[in-house]
Amino acid sequence: MADDELRGNLLFGPFELSSTERVLRRDGLALPLGSRALDILIYLVERPGEVIAKQELIDHVWPDVTVEEGSIRVHVAAIRKALGAGQFGNRYIANIKGRGYSFVGTVIPLGGATESSNARSRHQGRLPLRPIAMVGHEALVGEVGDKLRNDRFVTLLGPGGIGKTTIAQAVGRAVAERFGRDVYFVDLESLTDPLHVAPAVAATLGLALKTKDPGLELVDLIRSRKLLIILDNCEHVIETVAPLAEQLYQQTEAVHILTTSRELLKVEGEHCCRVLPLDFPPDGSEQTANEVLRYPAAQLFVRRLATRAGRVVLADREAPFVAEICRKLDGIPLAIELAAGQVAVLGLKNTVDLLMSRLELLKLSHRTAVARHRTLKATLDWSYDLLSDAERIVFRRIAPFVGHFTLDGARSVTDEPGVGAEEIFDAVAGLVEKSLIATQIDAAQAQYRLSNTTRAYALAKLEEHAEVDIVFGRHAEYLAGHLETLREALSALPGAERVLAYSDQLSNVRAALEWSFGPHGDAATATRLAAASTQVFLELSLLIECQAWAERAMASLGNPHRDSRRAMEISASIPLAMMHTEGNDQRVRTAFTNALEIAIEQGDIAYELRILSGFFMYSHWIMDIRGATDIAIRSKKLALRTGDHADMALAEAMFAASEHLLGNQLAAQLHCESGLRHLASGPRSRTEPYLFHYTSFLLVGMARSLLYRGLLDQSLDYARRALEEGKRSGNPATLCRSLALVLPVFLAMADLKQSDQYIGELSELSVAHSLMPYRAIAAGLKGQWLLLQGDRIEAIQLLKKALEELHVQRHEMLNMDFTCDLAAALVHLGEHEQAMTLTVNAIEQQQRAGKLLHMPALFRMKGLILASRSVEDHLDAEESLLSAIDWAKRQWATLFELMAATDLAALLQKQDRLPEACEYLSASLERMPAGISFPARRRAEEMLGQLQSGTDHVG
Repeated sequence: MADDELRGNLLFGPFELSSTERVLRRDGLALPLGSRALDILIYLVERPGEVIAKQELIDHVWPDVTVEEGSIRVHVAAIRKALGAGQFGNRYIANIKGRGYSFVGTVIPLGGATESSNARSRHQGRLPLRPIAMVGHEALVGEVGDKLRNDRFVTLLGPGGIGKTTIAQAVGRAVAERFGRDVYFVDLESLTDPLHVAPAVAATLGLALKTKDPGLELVDLIRSRKLLIILDNCEHVIETVAPLAEQLYQQTEAVHILTTSRELLKVEGEHCCRVLPLDFPPDGSEQTANEVLRYPAAQLFVRRLATRAGRVVLADREAPFVAEICRKLDGIPLAIELAAGQVAVLGLKNTVDLLMSRLELLKLSHRTAVARHRTLKATLDWSYDLLSDAERIVFRRIAPFVGHFTLDGARSVTDEPGVGAEEIFDAVAGLVEKSLIATQIDAAQAQYRLSNTTRAYALAKLEEHAEVDIVFGRHAEYLAGHLETLREALSALPGAERVLAYSDQLSNVRAALEWSFGPHGDAATATRLAAASTQVFLELSLLIECQAWAERAMASLGNPHRDSRRAMEISASIPLAMMHTEGNDQRVRTAFTNALEIAIEQGDIAYELRILSGFFMYSHWIMDIRGATDIAIRSKKLALRTGDHADMALAEAMFAASEHLLGNQLAAQLHCESGLRHLASGPRSRTEPYLFHYTSFLLVGMARSLLYRGLLDQSLDYARRALEEGKRSGNPATLCRSLALVLPVFLAMADLKQSDQYIGELSELSVAHSLMPYRAIAAGLKGQWLLLQGDRIEAIQLLKKALEELHVQRHEMLNMDFTCDLAAALVHLGEHEQAMTLTVNAIEQQQRAGKLLHMPALFRMKGLILASRSVEDHLDAEESLLSAIDWAKRQWATLFELMAATDLAALLQKQDRLPEACEYLSASLERMPAGISFPARRRAEEMLGQLQSGTDHVG
């Protein structure tokens, strides 16, 4: 947030802080706070979310005095006392151990400013769809909510099947309004690798982690937010969850944590809420239907029975059997649900008899959590014993599936001699009826799922039969084949639908990859699966994970891999991931070159074009104009061989971008128009099979070339279309590229509201998906936006930061734009020499490399610096501005010609050379195409009016 926005009167919670009056008020009443404490509070509040080092605070508050850190602590304590120790995020100042202090509240400038609905929507929590109505734990929901309010960190403790997840979701909904609906449910059930815990939490929050200390990074990203994180099913990754939860508790002030686990995390701050079994009719109690149904366990049983057998009305003669079942199952919800499933098939009396025959397993009471666990296992054992041979085989062999699977998936892992497809399908149906498998009906086909506890039980049965490796091998082979088929099947779907389809596969893909590359895996299966899964990770923008698996697969392939199609598919994904997450260094070029060589050896033109498209994007971003042009020529030759309109559109997009980099804006526009005609000519029966989205790229190209040519109304239309296409692609990197390249159009129109919204979107997407170059670009664009409002101090900081990061990442496309604006800001602050050095170096660097696109802007900036530096420099300034006009004419960059001509006219006006000024400006305006008004045109027209008025007066 800009410094100017956070000065004056500021609101946070019930407090109003005036930095000008130097007073803190609550409900209109001034609060007693010392001068030094006010200095500290104002300094922190004006930088919400930042971690301010203690020494920095000392230097600010006591600039000429040597004091100890203890003085800071005393004043911070006074501030906290004045603010009060409120509930749910009302703790405003966080002490970041070893680093300093941070103001973690939400700050609103007084004067009607509020957080935008878009900003709020970006932080909305994610809770699963409303579960089946909860029975018997309503009071516990309120108790947990109160504990969260007071203690911030609560663990729901209990055995599997006790209902912890249902209660946690209910708590999340009950307290959602207190957190502004910023409640996030993280299901850890599907995780098999503890290292995925922090990334899973971050992904649920819409973030992505990229450092080697994910816990600390996650804390830093959410430190200033008030939210509730629900970590569900922690027990199997408890060694990783425990320290992460402790970090979140210790190092934040407003983050609340609710975990569900079969054992305590045993870390600081944790408060336990034990989930007890549902109350059931005690032995010897009245056994009428009305009395039995007073107990939650019986209510749950009847409800679940009704879902399987239709409407159920419990009669008095049946009530004792229901009471007996609930007693024998100790009121454990999952066990009751399993029993209800059997009752639908066997009837009440037979079910009770079967339970009674297993008393040796059921008699273990509920004295400890372990005993409850055994009781649940007894229920599962009992259910397993009731299965047919085919059902038992299918049940244990579907254990590798994490998340949803289909009938085809079940058939692929079963593969038992003498068991046909129909028997497998019947077995799956039987398992659904017995509540061992959950199901949901999709538009295309039914999806099935094992609960976490049931899957663990099935895995144990798989181990008992010594089938783990063979069945996990089948699972991996099935996933590889399924992904290969899925890629083709999804090719015609919109990006958002592809993302949804691939998201459903992610947990299974990870599990299969981990086994395949593990000690008992198969190398051939591993590389096949890695090749097939690259599309999943790329579609979901999990680029770091994509690179990790791909590099592991390439190492597994070894040296003699040139004849491997899988090597081609795997190697193509590595540089694409690297350039978005690490930058455009030489390794990216080498990786693309290697992938291209394999594609050529394979004789696969389609894949050669795919790799060339990624290679072109790399060349485009580093402004390797010769390399980009060579790739465009090569792609055009391949496209002519295929005769495919999509391939031709790709080649035209490349030529358009190359011409744009060369400064040939008219040629760039013509290539874009040709590419769009190809898209209109051919059927769009498939999605774009390249490593960059050429449709959005063509629309971006049109927007930029039309901007340079001064056709801003048309440019705006194409910019909006490019963003719509980027969103439709479902790919964050594609949308980020579109945002980055068309935002200059909105800035040229001085559309501050729309620009700010898009910059915020770019920033959030880049952080959430670890797209480092776009994060730097977002900072630079924010700097440009601040300059439009006259906030030069923060603008300079952001522009310098962007240029430094983009230099390290070799991401040069927008560097010169940021350089020119940085120089302009420095000139306004009187830093002429620094601005001149920056600009002259940029001109020499661009000329030396043959990068001509930014010559008009750079020479214009040099002229402005000289014109403002001294009268003695006016002649050189005039020469630079004339050079800018000349460069702009050669490039058909009419907008930049007009801007330079306006600056030249202003310079000549100072020298009373009004006729010359009129001549230059009139000629430039005449060359401007007709269209909408925008700031540069209005400035030129106002200047011309002044000049003509002055000329008439002189005459």
